[in-house]
Amino acid sequence: MDSNQSAVIAALRHDTPNRPRSLSQGTYGSLGTTDDIIIAVDVNESSPLLDKAAASASASPPLNHTKDCLNWRSVGLLAMCCCALGLAAYLLWRQTQLPGLGYRLSLIEHDIWSDMKLHGQGRLLDPFAVVSVYFTHTASDGCTEDCLQLLHRLQNHRLEELPYNFLIAGDCQAFEARGWQYESSFAKLPQATSLVVAFVGNFSQRPPSDCQMQTAQALLLESLKRRRLQPAYKLYVVGEAEAAQQQLQLWPRYAGTGVRHSSK
Repeated sequence: MDSNQSAVIAALRHDTPNRPRSLSQGTYGSLGTTDDIIIAVDVNESSPLLDKAAASASASPPLNHTKDCLNWRSVGLLAMCCCALGLAAYLLWRQTQLPGLGYRLSLIEHDIWSDMKLHGQGRLLDPFAVVSVYFTHTASDGCTEDCLQLLHRLQNHRLEELPYNFLIAGDCQAFEARGWQYESSFAKLPQATSLVVAFVGNFSQRPPSDCQMQTAQALLLESLKRRRLQPAYKLYVVGEAEAAQQQLQLWPRYAGTGVRHSSK
């Protein structure tokens, strides 16, 4: 016991002379009464709980360090958001710079519109051999509505399906005739290596409409997508469709005119 503790206990004993001293001579020794023990503990002994709390406080990171961590996380999240927005803007710009990545094609399949049977009426096309696309016209009336009736009238002049692979009508729809499956029956053409596409109408003096030209481009893209046309294909114009040729010769794959002829 140090001198400070002795002084405190002595002062307390002086203030309480009439208290019994039996406890100070018993189990608690020279510390005196129970009140003396409590006061002695409060004054001179350290609390283990306080020590643990102080140790925990000293072990926890400083407040400034926690704020710095939060700030760096916020900066990282902001950088990720900026990168995502930049990537989205770049992809949108690329799509606007590359026309042809997206297109719409309204294609009416053969079995939906035609009553003619194709099975056994032509040879199958080898898609790996198709390297040419020939555009022509039907040299007939045109249509912007009721195009299906017009096509049926054109069919009635033949005992087989129309000689084209596809037809593009004035209602901006493409109709599958012999399609990607069968060779065309168009005369004097390399039928085994080509697709023949006809604009419905007479386009020797006036060009096809804008929507017909867009449908023609979409049909080419769809043929490439389905791998029914080789990427290095060439584009030709046949028949007397001079006005259509003036439009098609501006396309990248245009290679000239084919043999002028009439269909079978």
